[in-house]
Amino acid sequence: MQLTSSPRRALGVLAAATIGLSTALLGATGVAQAAGYPAPTIQAVEGVDQGLVVFVSYDSDDDPVPTSWEYSINGSDPIPAVDPEPANGFDAVFEIDQLASGDPLVNGTEYTVRVGAPGYDWSAEAKGTPFVRPGVPGVPTAELVDGMLVVSWTAPTSTGTYPLAGYQVDAVVGEDGYVESCLTSALTCSVMPIAGYDYLFLVRAIDAKGNEGEESVAAARTGKIPALAPPASVPAKNGDLTMTGAAPGAVQPGAKVRVTGQGYAPGSTVTVSVYSTPQVLTTIVAGPDGAFSVEVTVPAGLAAGAHTLVASGHDSNGALRHVTLPITVSAGGVATVGQVTAAQATLAATGADVAVPVIGGLAALGLGAGLIVVARRRAAA
Repeated sequence: MQLTSSPRRALGVLAAATIGLSTALLGATGVAQAAGYPAPTIQAVEGVDQGLVVFVSYDSDDDPVPTSWEYSINGSDPIPAVDPEPANGFDAVFEIDQLASGDPLVNGTEYTVRVGAPGYDWSAEAKGTPFVRPGVPGVPTAELVDGMLVVSWTAPTSTGTYPLAGYQVDAVVGEDGYVESCLTSALTCSVMPIAGYDYLFLVRAIDAKGNEGEESVAAARTGKIPALAPPASVPAKNGDLTMTGAAPGAVQPGAKVRVTGQGYAPGSTVTVSVYSTPQVLTTIVAGPDGAFSVEVTVPAGLAAGAHTLVASGHDSNGALRHVTLPITVSAGGVATVGQVTAAQATLAATGADVAVPVIGGLAALGLGAGLIVVARRRAAA
């Protein structure tokens, strides 16, 4: 029987495919290799001192999880994994601490790893680098300076494999364990506290690759932070307080008025006082926009003459900020206030009573050398 051209082409394609398949199934010795179970997955390779910790999972529902494991490093022949154990949801966790030659791994050198098991396919490649983490910094100490908590520490005695890049300082606020953090390259960090809460400080070193060392913990909590004490005399102003709720010149001693200020760090505590001899009228937490509005009482016994309402706190750079409003108590016992414009009288009321502070608004700020970044971390366990 003579075949037409179309069947001839079909047989040719089939023959070529068969030869290709046979070739693919032959090993180096020419012996066909049976297909193994599906490959495991390397979920992570974590560097340690002169070693790598490998985290492996096997997700096949139809095939058994291997009971022994092996690995290849930098393309080496299979090496049996030492003491592989399931842990933390992984099917196998084991450490690689030497090459096929028996030589130890070198810190700072990247290695390529594959994982398999007898009768199983090999995983895809994953990379990891052994390294030593930065050392532990000195115990942090905190000092209250002009209403700011200035935290200081000393550098670790060992930097680890990579150059030291900076530090992370964590401020654990009060009993609820809320944490605010600042990053800095300096050996000090200034934190703007909320009055009425105590703080516990922790600091850890970070290397140029972003690896963190163990944390150093302050010897004790700070104790509850007091509100910012007013200056002994009326300070130079950084802005003006405004008043709402009463017309200028119509406020009687003992009356309640609402004062509004702005330009403060969000979440920071502001102390409102009246001068000449300072009397603290209230404290308030600035809102997310750095402004506040609070009701205060003009003291009933305020002497006749010129006086000043002062709101003292910190701006978003950590600098002291004072905004003021002059008032006058006449000899007849009538308190008058500085002129308030119609626009100022319509400012929106913001802020919150310091007795119920919005902890989420706490700002951790760094002063002086180094870049400071505010970031939130999980609460300490």
